[in-house]
Amino acid sequence: MVRVRRKRSLTKGSPKTWLRRLMNSSRRWNKMIGFGDDEEEIIEEIGINRKPTIPSMRQRNSQLNALESMHHNEEQEKMDEIRSVLKDRRKGKAKKGVAFDAEMVPSGGGADGLRKRGGGLLSSSSGATGGEDGQETFGDSYMVVEFSEDASSESVQWIIDKIRGKKVDGGAELLVRKEPLTKETQSLVLHISATQMKFLEIADDMGFMKRSKTGIIRNFNVACLDDFFYDENMALEDILTPADRQIVIKYALENIRAAEHEHHIPGTKIQLYHGQSIIQAAQHKEIITNFYSLHCKPRLRKLRHVWVKPTKHQPIDEIRDYFGESVGMYFSFLGFYTYALIVPTVLGLLQMVLSEETETVPFFCIFYVVWMKVFLELWKRKSSAHAYRWGTITMTNLDEPRVGYYGKLGRDPITGKLTPQFPKWKTYVQMYFVTAPIIILCISIAAFVTIFQFYVEEQLAESFGLDALVMYVPSIVNAVYIALSTILYDRLATFLTDRENHRTQSQYERHRVNKLIVLEFVNNFLCLFYIAFVLQDMKMLKTQLMMQLIVLQFVQNVLENLYPYLKKKVGLMTTRLFTKSHYDRLERDFEELDQLGVLSLDGDDPRIVRNRKENILEEYNTYDDYLELYIQFGYVVLFSSVAPMTAFWAILNNVIEIRLDAYKLCSFFKRPFARRTKNIGAWQLAFETLAVISIMTNCGILYLSPQMRELATNFSAEAYAIAFLVIEHVLLGLTWFIYKAIPDTPLWVRVALAKADYESRQALKRENAQRSRNLLFRRFRSVFDSHSMLT
Repeated sequence: MVRVRRKRSLTKGSPKTWLRRLMNSSRRWNKMIGFGDDEEEIIEEIGINRKPTIPSMRQRNSQLNALESMHHNEEQEKMDEIRSVLKDRRKGKAKKGVAFDAEMVPSGGGADGLRKRGGGLLSSSSGATGGEDGQETFGDSYMVVEFSEDASSESVQWIIDKIRGKKVDGGAELLVRKEPLTKETQSLVLHISATQMKFLEIADDMGFMKRSKTGIIRNFNVACLDDFFYDENMALEDILTPADRQIVIKYALENIRAAEHEHHIPGTKIQLYHGQSIIQAAQHKEIITNFYSLHCKPRLRKLRHVWVKPTKHQPIDEIRDYFGESVGMYFSFLGFYTYALIVPTVLGLLQMVLSEETETVPFFCIFYVVWMKVFLELWKRKSSAHAYRWGTITMTNLDEPRVGYYGKLGRDPITGKLTPQFPKWKTYVQMYFVTAPIIILCISIAAFVTIFQFYVEEQLAESFGLDALVMYVPSIVNAVYIALSTILYDRLATFLTDRENHRTQSQYERHRVNKLIVLEFVNNFLCLFYIAFVLQDMKMLKTQLMMQLIVLQFVQNVLENLYPYLKKKVGLMTTRLFTKSHYDRLERDFEELDQLGVLSLDGDDPRIVRNRKENILEEYNTYDDYLELYIQFGYVVLFSSVAPMTAFWAILNNVIEIRLDAYKLCSFFKRPFARRTKNIGAWQLAFETLAVISIMTNCGILYLSPQMRELATNFSAEAYAIAFLVIEHVLLGLTWFIYKAIPDTPLWVRVALAKADYESRQALKRENAQRSRNLLFRRFRSVFDSHSMLT
């Protein structure tokens, strides 16, 4: 039994003596609760060479004072109980129903805050001690890793050791469970989770920003854990959202790096360079064939119940908590854009009513320009508010190589490590001599389809007349072609961007989006530009625009909802009929994993069945949905002066699509990886570019309209052209004025950020002052002692 001295004060004596006593007490406490007695870790945390922060010092003092004040008999009982649990855990036979939780920790300070809230920060070890907790403490599966059928047992065991291993050995210290071996098993499937303490530790390391008691969003710090319980009813697991935990697990797995002496994955010929992500390398070489998250059915069912109802507002914060900031930001933008469409819809109705009596198109054109820019600037403010509340407003892109980046190993000039090096000139050669010609070829094909459509319409007009219903067939066929080619262009843009081999994920995404924007702009709007400015037939332009918009939206809604549904149903049927068992081949591998101490899920665990159902589901990303909105926005704004009712059809489509997207995301897709973001990224620039182009197109249509030419009969051709050139520049100047007049960030967000920065600087100032006082007290304690004697 470890004795706790009651009568001796820890704070008595010199600072050096006090620190030594504090370190000894901490060592005794760490031994009692099973955290190990590594002296280097203790010195790192509270040693003489590195001073603890003021909050962590207060928490440790309060814990030690509370420990000293415990009754001897009560202390004996608790310590015996803790030793019993730790002994059982070392044997891998933890008693069911006996959990080492925060109730065993003496009340006081930070530990008291955890005890009151039923927290589990100290509920289990980090998993780095070689043996894991009992199965009842595993918790939810936040990541599923499926290995290839051909993966060697040596490489699989090495990767599992990395996932479970100690951090000092390059491991992630995560909890691992394998699915049990059955007659239906085709490959090894692992379920990954972590302890509460590990979740908070990694979140601290990643620099998450969370709301504090003061209402300010600031960097999450485990040492000041109590500060983040801003609500009395909060539990420890409420600090991190389900999406946060998914991000933490994915970060921990992908952050398992190859050490300097690890040059390849054992059992394979796959080469590794120093600092390379082992999990990403295993994915790229298809040792790991599946890497995804399981849905949490209770949370998903509760979210879907509210989200799918058309009479309810979108629960944006709940969407973000479950799916992450990227998905939450998309659906917030979709809802905001749909509400904003009410303005052009009302304007379009007024334009239809009034245009029969007077020429009102120029005035409504100005209103459309103002609406577009105000909508985009107000969205920036709303996204900034989201980013602040979600703690992503200060995030920056990490300059790390993406998963598919390749090249010859070379010495990094900054870190000095061996990393893939790919010459920049090869990327430029691929962009300008391969990508650019292919895009030009696609543009040429789109131009040919457009001209061929008008040739067919001309032949049909000669045969059946202009008023025949068959005249609509070419427009419908062209709209279907556009919808189908959108899918092909998406794959083409991905393929070309992969070949360009961009180093970072942000560069990769930006170039991919740029290709999609160019291809889809030409594919969707080249026909309309040809009608407007070559044929100059405004009636045909209106018919073609409405036909493309309605047919395109219908076809896209059918494809994006029907395809995932069919894949789910057909995939489940195919899995049941054609699944081949690999029981005999996997039996030895499972026995070896059992010997290594890798525990299995229970045979009736619902996660096993859920994994088989979700394994074949389609993967979701926001690219396709943003692209669909981009195209729709183009139809609404580019030729709004000719077809004012496009906004009405757009808003009708969006009202339906919000609920359809919610249903399909909750029913027919895998749970997407949560991705932290502070805005809609490159799509913001894409929408702003369309807004600028729309000013020029609408001015051009007004310039060609017969009504405007009749009003300007007294103008010469040069004066008439100059007048529209001036109008165009005035409208561009108006958009610039709106851009400057509306700040991107709301005032309350700027004030909150300034306040958080001020509090951070003041805390650092206090900590530095305390450090300086401690240093002066140690070096010149004789002066203080003599002063105290004189007084």
